[in-house]
Amino acid sequence: MTNRSYKVRFRTTEVYKGKRGTTYTVRWSVNGQRHGETFKTSAAADSFRATLLVAANNGEPFDQNTGRPVSHAASAAGTTWYDFALQYVDMKWPRISANNRISTAKALTKATLALLRTEPVQYEGVDVRKALREYAFNKNRRDEAPPESRAILAWIRRNSLPMSVWEDSKHDVDDVLQALDTVLDGTPAVASSAKRYRRILNVVLNYAVRQNVLQSNPMPKGKGENTAPRTSGAVDKRSLLNPHQVAALLTWIAARPRTGHRLTAFFATLYYAGLRPEEAVALRVEDAVLPATGWGELRVHTAEPEVGSHWTDDGEVHETRDLKGRASGDTRPRPPRPGRDPPCPRGPRRTQARRSPLPRREGRPSRRLRLPAGLGQGPRGGPG
Repeated sequence: MTNRSYKVRFRTTEVYKGKRGTTYTVRWSVNGQRHGETFKTSAAADSFRATLLVAANNGEPFDQNTGRPVSHAASAAGTTWYDFALQYVDMKWPRISANNRISTAKALTKATLALLRTEPVQYEGVDVRKALREYAFNKNRRDEAPPESRAILAWIRRNSLPMSVWEDSKHDVDDVLQALDTVLDGTPAVASSAKRYRRILNVVLNYAVRQNVLQSNPMPKGKGENTAPRTSGAVDKRSLLNPHQVAALLTWIAARPRTGHRLTAFFATLYYAGLRPEEAVALRVEDAVLPATGWGELRVHTAEPEVGSHWTDDGEVHETRDLKGRASGDTRPRPPRPGRDPPCPRGPRRTQARRSPLPRREGRPSRRLRLPAGLGQGPRGGPG
């Protein structure tokens, strides 16, 4: 192979003493192409350098692209991207939330379609994406795929490129990143979605390195034309409602037939207590301290986002989990109205608005403050 060479030269290990510690970089070249590997300890650097010296002394050819001996080559050429993606899903499935499972399936679907030898023109695009997203990358439903989806997935397995494309061609990496950053019509995707998909792909490729399928992670690092788009954490004040608009909205919601009283309590809890929708859905009667006067307290300890029964372990529409960004079992008390809001003389009436008759089930009151189906959807668990 043209990328192999016996011309290997070694240089002295470089020692760098910085503010964050000392590092040791092994330097060598293969047919004039320079390579380096950095370690935190001198012992690790010496061990790695000795391994390369042994291979060179034994007359083993080195790969010019990776700088490693051929015997150290990863198994990328023998593994297709599709098969490795399935392996990753099976490994990650019990460790991540249902929402994360959905995001992973979407990211892997985009990457898989970009890593095919040819486009599946004989199938409808929507059917191909559904077969990948809803069955191949959903461990719960993979064995339930209908015959038409199984045929599509069999074709994808035959036409999936090997993992070695991540090492051999920068063009393929750019193609995958382009797929992650755009929607079906080719226009740019929302920055937060593109950044999320890139983060997932980065984790997948890091896993490939740990499994010795790839030598290194080819995702771009630092600033450049292919870096992830920036996202803003600032709140657009134009989208915020003032207290008078919220009061008018709650009055309109309360007039809705059948579910108006429950929806009023739901949206009032989101606004005045600052809860996420999945936290409000998970509230129980015993979590609310509502005195006759005053604002009371909501003890938030559980979130129940609506993700769909196909993605949860128990087949329920809602997934029960700990609070987002907090330790397992953590609880945060919330006043029904954020303390930074201006005083309102009608405050106690709003607390009273959250008191409604308990829903009944089979003649018995339910301890759950049940809200209508459909709440808790959306990218953050909000109404879709």
